[in-house]
Amino acid sequence: MTSSLLRHGRRRRLTTVALAAILTLTGCASTSDSDEPAAPSSSPPPGAVPPAEGTTTYPLTLKTWAGESVLQKRPERIAVIGVSPNLDSLQSLAVTPVFTLTEDAEYAWRDKAWFSKIETVDKSTRRDPINFEGIAAAKPDLIVAVGAVWEKPDFTKLAAIAPVLDTEKEGEIGWQDLQRLVGRTLDLSAAADKAVTTAETAIADTAKAHPEFAGKTITIANDYGPQYGLSYYTVAGGVAEGIMGNLGFTANPNAQKFVDEDVVSDENQGLLDADALVVVYSGDDVRKAREAKPLFKGLKPVSEGRYVALTNLESDPNQVVDAAGKQMPNATWVLRAGASAASLPWGVKVVADEWLAGAKLS
Repeated sequence: MTSSLLRHGRRRRLTTVALAAILTLTGCASTSDSDEPAAPSSSPPPGAVPPAEGTTTYPLTLKTWAGESVLQKRPERIAVIGVSPNLDSLQSLAVTPVFTLTEDAEYAWRDKAWFSKIETVDKSTRRDPINFEGIAAAKPDLIVAVGAVWEKPDFTKLAAIAPVLDTEKEGEIGWQDLQRLVGRTLDLSAAADKAVTTAETAIADTAKAHPEFAGKTITIANDYGPQYGLSYYTVAGGVAEGIMGNLGFTANPNAQKFVDEDVVSDENQGLLDADALVVVYSGDDVRKAREAKPLFKGLKPVSEGRYVALTNLESDPNQVVDAAGKQMPNATWVLRAGASAASLPWGVKVVADEWLAGAKLS
């Protein structure tokens, strides 16, 4: 799938679509006579890793698309790189890593008190080359790097520092699977299940509060301007479509046409048609240019009041502004690649309660 993420230099992304095959966690034979899972040899620093549940056996082989590494015992010092759901998965388990990256924005769902306890917040971001020296200096015994490793040589360098957690096959992993994968690796499977269930319940509660969404179709797109064009976010099987489905929306037949290429050409603007249309613009000039196009103006959701125009606020990336000048939270990243047990309860409420408040769907 060619997505806006790929156009911005990222090769792989997280989606809400669960893969049948995710990272295989293989418990190696223990030298102990007992069949019970091995307990950690020492207690972690207070607050760093919650007590083990005793359901994961170590040594544990982590099989990834780039190679294997072995956790000899339960990890206590975790480094995390890549997109925000990797860090989110630790926050949801109350696991404090010893190393992470500077995030793209101050995410509303981030627990600031928890984040402040992280030993090292590297100046680099997910867009920068991997800082192998910085990670090594943190002395981790596990590196959570799901979707963050692009080349096998990089995996080899990371694995020389500590065992690496990634998917078994290159591709996508659903947020539920990611949360459970991290939980099982850290012997916190029950806590991971609880985090997933809590998030799913919150999403369901938001859907119940908006029965007007049931059975309707929706298109969400992002207009980056002339350089990158108009990106169809709610592609079939993608992050945004899955989230909208959880809110009660039905699949838009047009979404299937953008699986291989999500850029909407000017002549194909008619494929944006839906019961509700949301377009997030990179700037006000981009919005005005789009809304001046005859094909766009002729779309039924535009002419019938079911169109929501949101423009990124240049002074604050955490905010968007609607056509009336009202500011509201920017949930674009959650729809794009930031879906997680931590972010989704917040994200769906923003979309349902604020973004779509003015759309005439009842």
